[in-house]
Amino acid sequence: MKTERLNNKKPLIGILTNILTVEIGILAGTKRIYVNRDYVNSILRAGGTPILLPIISNEEAMCNQIEAVDAILISGGFDVHPHNYNEEPSHLLEAVSLERDEYEMAVIKHAYQLQKPIFGVCRGMQLINVVFGGTLYQDIANFFPNLSFQHTQKSNRDDVSHTVDIKQNSWLSSVFQKESLLTNSFHHQAIKNLASGFQATAWAKDGVIEGIEKTDGSFVAGVQWHPEMMTEKNADMHQLFCAFVSLSSKNTRMT
Repeated sequence: MKTERLNNKKPLIGILTNILTVEIGILAGTKRIYVNRDYVNSILRAGGTPILLPIISNEEAMCNQIEAVDAILISGGFDVHPHNYNEEPSHLLEAVSLERDEYEMAVIKHAYQLQKPIFGVCRGMQLINVVFGGTLYQDIANFFPNLSFQHTQKSNRDDVSHTVDIKQNSWLSSVFQKESLLTNSFHHQAIKNLASGFQATAWAKDGVIEGIEKTDGSFVAGVQWHPEMMTEKNADMHQLFCAFVSLSSKNTRMT
């Protein structure tokens, strides 16, 4: 029975969390660790076991976190602080968290060293790019020269917004089996200079990079949209999570 359970073990997907400061009531000022439930449900639908990883400053404990899981999913959230890519803050920069940046950058480096699959969503993709030496547009409406349509949609989170073109012979093209698809969109920052060792694998029609993947070493990839918000109704986005969980299952411990 024990051997059967080990052989059927579902991969543990470590989901990086966010910080929420309570603003009203008797608990005002309290900091909470959280992540949107869409991430959890999307991993479950794809056959993985979601594990929430709280933001911590203890390096040894952080290493233990990463060693305990089979893969890392980097969630969306705050803007990435521009000091991480040697720029000063623009007046259009929104909320940042240096605490979260520092923790997640350490997680990415350690997970990559251990050859754990890493997948980033929105901010997660942007932070991957920064960790490996790339830079960001702090606000695409001001800094991206060819921006022509809405990247922060006003419709429901699981509705599609704009088209994304997919690079042939990329991981994303193998997942979706199509040259383009419709995605949702909730961001105001974007990749400017792509990190060395990465290729862009998806673009919006105005040229904004919507997907990246590492060209060598262990699996590292990300998308700019929020597929986790769409997996309940959208087969393409569900398939994206299934593909990531499938990759992660190769790292599942058998002891």
